[in-house]
Amino acid sequence: MIERTSNENSILIRSDGSETKLEAPSSGHGEHRIIWKDGKILDVVKEERIRIQEKKI
Repeated sequence: MIERTSNENSILIRSDGSETKLEAPSSGHGEHRIIWKDGKILDVVKEERIRIQEKKI
């Protein structure tokens, strides 16, 4: 079971009696991909982007 926590910027994964909390990327930009095997969550791949801010000279 996967649920987004309403009072925090995170996702809670409940699987086989254990819980794993995934925090949002610190930069505010990114994604989490869930890898399934035989109907169960096997891995989570986390990617984070860092936005480049261009300064006008």
